[in-house]
Amino acid sequence: MRLASVGLGLLLLSAVSAHSENVIGDAYADDDGTLRYREVHTCSVNGEECLVEYRYPGGDLFARKRVDYRKSMQSPSLHIEDLRVGETLQIDGDFYSDVVVDAGFDHYVRLRWDALAGGETVKFPFLVAGRSKPLDMLAKQEDDSVCPDTRLCLVITLDNWLLSAIVSPIRLEYDENSRRLLQFQGVSNIRDEQGKSQQVRIDYRYPADALDTAS
Repeated sequence: MRLASVGLGLLLLSAVSAHSENVIGDAYADDDGTLRYREVHTCSVNGEECLVEYRYPGGDLFARKRVDYRKSMQSPSLHIEDLRVGETLQIDGDFYSDVVVDAGFDHYVRLRWDALAGGETVKFPFLVAGRSKPLDMLAKQEDDSVCPDTRLCLVITLDNWLLSAIVSPIRLEYDENSRRLLQFQGVSNIRDEQGKSQQVRIDYRYPADALDTAS
């Protein structure tokens, strides 16, 4: 398993921002439901700095990401380390005000919550680690018939008719009351043992006894 360093494999890398609390994300393989890895998010009290640890089901740490929102909540700075192969990716967060970066998408959803909940399609430039230019993306509400009650379900696609036809969309579920991200379905930022991209479902939970500060 490797971090997908370039291209669409990093799409919506760790969409949850944790906004000022600990979050645990359990990533299950789409095909057989096997737990592949776990994301452990720890944020400072003010939510401006977060550490994300990627661990195997047995607990071994294999990658980490530091997210710094002090310049912008939707365009944070990133430092990503793949401890298995010694790879590092960096984004400094200096972008135009409309660019959304990585986990900043979680904040962007809340910023555009009323529009999305009202059925509007929102277009935004999205930058993933390993790319020099943002990708044009579309976010819209999913059909209510497949969305659980009390949740806002979103579908994220590329704003390119050709690429969107061959790249699977990403599906997100938010709690309507707390506006917390509850589930992610789509291409993982972590490659499988053969170095190939993998489709996962990540279920997020918010422990009540979360630590207050990032280590």
